[in-house]
Amino acid sequence: MFIFLYVDDLILTSDDENLAREFKMKDMGLLHYFLGMEVWQKDGELFVFQGKYANEILRRFHMEKCKPIQTHLAGNWRKEDSTSGEVVEAIVY
Repeated sequence: MFIFLYVDDLILTSDDENLAREFKMKDMGLLHYFLGMEVWQKDGELFVFQGKYANEILRRFHMEKCKPIQTHLAGNWRKEDSTSGEVVEAIVY
């Protein structure tokens, strides 16, 4: 069972059909949007995307026609234990 709650928005999802008998609830069909996030359901899987929100931000700042670029990250990077005491070059990170 999953319960998503934000102020007065609530989503309850479960395989337990007895919940409807115990609590007064209404099946409103498949979920499509929740708190600005797109929700897709397929073959027992649930996908949550923020593409709509990202597009709204691009529109707000008139950047919807800007060219995308790749984010360059350091190759072969691995996470280190912060307690190791090793000094790192701050500019790299």
